[in-house]
Amino acid sequence: MIQIFNTQALTSQQRFTRAIIAGGISAVVIAVVYGALMQYIHIESSLLLIVVGYGIAMAVQKAGRGVQQRFSILGAVLCVIAILIADLITYFGFSGLLNPAAWPAFFTALLRMYLNASIQSLLAIVFRAAAVAVAYQYSRIV
Repeated sequence: MIQIFNTQALTSQQRFTRAIIAGGISAVVIAVVYGALMQYIHIESSLLLIVVGYGIAMAVQKAGRGVQQRFSILGAVLCVIAILIADLITYFGFSGLLNPAAWPAFFTALLRMYLNASIQSLLAIVFRAAAVAVAYQYSRIV
């Protein structure tokens, strides 16, 4: 009896590693582009955050081709990281991104801004949550 093995096939762990690498690179690139765009046009477009989440999800899905829930969790976590990097660049510039010692102060200021009692803060949180939900939903093959 002859057994045929597919030596070109990747294991589940190799696909997950590829998803981490591709998703991480795409999250950083998308966050920097979004943050720079929002910093220079001075308009808050929270609707574009959903596109950010979808872009990260597609990178994770195409690179990983996974069906497990860990691919969805990876997409959501990478989306949160991308949103934090984008907000850091948007509100504090690239100097804020390149100064790790000041990150706690920057994130505290962002948290105060989002927890402000206004409709704009509420909408900002809702759109960020929607972007994370989109990244979670589309990061794996269902």
